[in-house]
Amino acid sequence: MACVLSALCACLGTEAQATDRPAAPNATQIEQVPRVPGIGTLLHGVNAGVTFSGVHDSSIGWYTVATPAMSYTYSRHYAADVSFSIYPSREVVDDVRNVDPGAPPTQQLVLATGELSDTFIGLHGAFNARKLRNTATASFTLPTGDNAEGLGAGKLTFDFSDRLEFQARKTSLLLDIGAGNSSGLFNRMVTNNYTSIGPLAHFQQGVAFWPFRLGYIQSVLYEQIPIGDQTVYTNPGPPGSPGATVVFGNGLGHDSGVTTAVGIPLASNLTLCGYYNRSFVQSLDTVSVGITYVLRGRAEMKKPSMIDRALREAETADSPAHY
Repeated sequence: MACVLSALCACLGTEAQATDRPAAPNATQIEQVPRVPGIGTLLHGVNAGVTFSGVHDSSIGWYTVATPAMSYTYSRHYAADVSFSIYPSREVVDDVRNVDPGAPPTQQLVLATGELSDTFIGLHGAFNARKLRNTATASFTLPTGDNAEGLGAGKLTFDFSDRLEFQARKTSLLLDIGAGNSSGLFNRMVTNNYTSIGPLAHFQQGVAFWPFRLGYIQSVLYEQIPIGDQTVYTNPGPPGSPGATVVFGNGLGHDSGVTTAVGIPLASNLTLCGYYNRSFVQSLDTVSVGITYVLRGRAEMKKPSMIDRALREAETADSPAHY
């Protein structure tokens, strides 16, 4: 009996090690944290990074933003991440100057420094079936941003979404469906100048390409549909408005548009990234260009050592052939 129990324990230990072993590197994988590409892709364990970007918003002009993030990949199926944004320089509406309806728009904006966004927390569960990948995500925000300046919701918010990806070589077709109580958790690639509070559903469909080694181009069409009354925190507001908080009913919070993002790896730890977003409903354009640094770089861009090559050749020789 002791021998049987020992053998059973050994088998369970082997199975646990195989389960916890990270999956084989897959370059064609959508980023978990869109603003900080590379911290959760292809790696197992803890990783961290930061993105420094220059953003141009058609409503307020240029400003800078820094987004640090940390990711923990528990296994090939489960991961978690946390991130937030810092705005070193950003123009906002001055409520004192904004009282005068006849004041020029340029006099209604003042420079704000060191502002924070809400803190984002994401929990992910991914499951593969050959060329089909399904990722379920539960997202939350902590109210660390100033809602009066459009940088936060002022309360705890949540969102649940599900993504389907159909992979064919270096191309992926994707479909996102989800619902929550804040627009700040949807389309996190874009740094919007507003946050809405209220129940809403969202949809997103598009395509992602990997035309060069580990680099990507992703373009999606999105739609955000409120299913209840919405409270919008935005800055700047319309000229002459005394405040930055707008409350409106169902239907007026609808938004749709297109977002195209590009990531070009410069080194194993550095990625040149950017995006263009066009909101059809709000008639706003947002462009961003930045650079991302991650602590644990992509192994595929590093020259493997002789030991690594020998281990890979041994694993290839021991594994059964697939047809």
